[in-house]
Amino acid sequence: MYFKRIKITELSTEKIESNVRLLSLRRHTSLDFKSASTYVAEPNKFFLGYENDRKIDLLRIITPFERLLPKIIVTFDKTNFQEYKLRLKLISMVSLILLTIGLIFNLVYSIQNGRLESDFGSIVIVNLIFYLLLFVEYKLVKRKMDLTLNWKE
Repeated sequence: MYFKRIKITELSTEKIESNVRLLSLRRHTSLDFKSASTYVAEPNKFFLGYENDRKIDLLRIITPFERLLPKIIVTFDKTNFQEYKLRLKLISMVSLILLTIGLIFNLVYSIQNGRLESDFGSIVIVNLIFYLLLFVEYKLVKRKMDLTLNWKE
């Protein structure tokens, strides 16, 4: 489930594809189940990459201090490198769904009882923290993608 599409108009398809391949470490398993955390920085590598017949998925390489951030996977369709799509990693998507369901159920229960439950505030705060961390990760991924697309070698 993709939440954003970003079109690239100023670069050629070949340049985009070569930069993506150049600045990614290749992996052979799905990135939904792969940890991208490392203490050792690879020079000029921004993403882990997984390629199949139809698409290339990228996951930003992170430091262990960034483990709490929800993970965003960047997907390029092999037939069209002029746009990429963003989606949450599986565990991040499950967390988002569970937090949202908890918030909705607590809100419905509070409306039925005519008063806010005592844990409603904490559920709202946890949701807001998750959304804030998701926004931070989005900005970091966007910055790395801009660096990748404008890479000059």
